[in-house]
Parts: sequence; structure tokens; C-alpha cells
Amino acid sequence: MSEEFITGVRYALTVCAVVAAVANLLVLVVFARTSRLRMKYYGLLINLTLADLFYAVMAIAFTWGESDLLFLIFISGYFVGVWTILAEAVNRYLALTFVDTARYDELVTRNRLVGICALIWVVSFAVEILPAYLAHEDVYHIIEGVVKPLVVFAFWLITAGLYFVVFRKIRRYTIHLATSSPPLQKPTEDHQVRTRLSQIRRLLVTFMLILVTSFVCWMPFSVIQMVQFFHGDLENLEAAYWMSGAIYCLAPLINPFIYWLRLDGFREGWHQMFCGCFEKESSPNIEAENTISETGL
Repeated sequence: MSEEFITGVRYALTVCAVVAAVANLLVLVVFARTSRLRMKYYGLLINLTLADLFYAVMAIAFTWGESDLLFLIFISGYFVGVWTILAEAVNRYLALTFVDTARYDELVTRNRLVGICALIWVVSFAVEILPAYLAHEDVYHIIEGVVKPLVVFAFWLITAGLYFVVFRKIRRYTIHLATSSPPLQKPTEDHQVRTRLSQIRRLLVTFMLILVTSFVCWMPFSVIQMVQFFHGDLENLEAAYWMSGAIYCLAPLINPFIYWLRLDGFREGWHQMFCGCFEKESSPNIEAENTISETGL
């Protein structure tokens, strides 16, 4: 394809990245200014937002800078997103496995969650930057063109499998609550468990939407990496590379809209901060979020 087409794609990528950066920055402001969202329950969601913001900014820098170092830093943000989505699947699995809230809070503390987020960033930068400087050139090409795309695809499969297992566990718990006789469980405990299951399911659906969006938007880039490794002499490969980058930038742009659609507390915080029209809602979802907030989940 012509250079004019590639230039057009680069401008489209830039526009998409700018809008994504602004949207995710606003999301972070809402989380920072809304007290009910400043809890460990949303910790990994905040980390994903940071990763999306980082990726969008670095996409702009690399598109017009095009240096090897910028590319390495740019792709590091990609792995932060992959690891964070997987970490949230593990976190929800633990939250459901330890039905006793106290046991979950003892295992998954705020400091540990912050440490996990920091570790995700460190590992993501390490796996992208260190091979570029330490590995032999041929080995590095294999890592970039084959190993990493396959690992990313395996991560998606593992994450999807974990979400499936958690949904199955929620279904079994729901059936058990519906069929158990009243004397077996106190009404207060029954309400707390139902509320918790409802909130876990709601956040799981949110991350499932993020997972599907990320898979659709991110996998073309991994496919192009493998095609470039095995068929590096194909015509129009550079144009396909830039197009996959533009498609990738759609994920950080779409995620803030998913937060808006799925998280009542986020919508409340947005209206309270930007619209000045905050009105307290009394829907079951809001009550569920309040219960989770009180328990520290």
C-alpha cells in the first residue's frame, strides 16, 4: 500500500490514542475523587486504567518517534494489561473460594494488592526490555515473533477458563442458597452472601466484556508479529502492522465506556464531579456496592 495510506493510518491511530488517553485520565480522576471507589475492590481495575493510559500515551510517542527504546516501553504497557486482566480473574476466584469475608480480607490485603500491581509493571517491563539487550539477535526474533504471541494467547485461554470456573461456582452457590432450608442459615448471613455473589457476578461480567474487547483488539497485533516472523517479505506487511496498532488502541478507548455502563458508583462519581447533578440512587446494585464497600472487598 502507498505511503499516503500508512500516513493516514498513523493519524487515525494518533487520534484514537489521544481520545483514549483523555478518557482514561478522566476515569482515574473519577476514581481518585469518589470515596466509594477508593478501595481494594477496584484496585486491579485502576491498574488496568493506568495501563490503558500509559499505552495510549506511548502509542502517540512511538507513532511519531519510532525509536527502538520507545517501542520496547510502548509494548510493555501491552503486557501490563494482559497480566492485570489475568490477575483480576485470580482475585475473583479467591473472593468466591473464601466465602468468609474475613478470610479473604486476611489473604488479599490492600498492601498486597498494591504490591501485585507493582510486580505486574516490573515483570512486564522486564520481559520486554531485558531480552532486547541480553538475548542473541536470532533468539530475540524468535521470542518476539513466536514465543510472546503464543504466551499472550495462552493467557487469554487461562483467563477465560478462570472466568468460566468462577461463573460455575457462583451458579452452584446460588442454587444451594435457593434450595437450602431457612434454619440452615441466618437471614442476615443469607443476605450478605447473596449480595456478595451478586456483586462478584457483576464485576465478573464487567471484566468479561473487557476481556472480549481486549482479545478482539489486541490479537491482530500478535498475529501480525507471527506473520512477520514467518513471512517477513510479504507485501503490505508494514501497512498491516500499523493497522493492527490502530485496532489495538480501540481497547483503551472502549474500556472507559464499559466502566460507565457497568459500574453504578462510577456513574455517580462522574455526575457528582463533572455534572453537578448527583442524585443518590437506590437500586439493588448500589446497595450491593455499598455492602461490599463496608466489608472492604
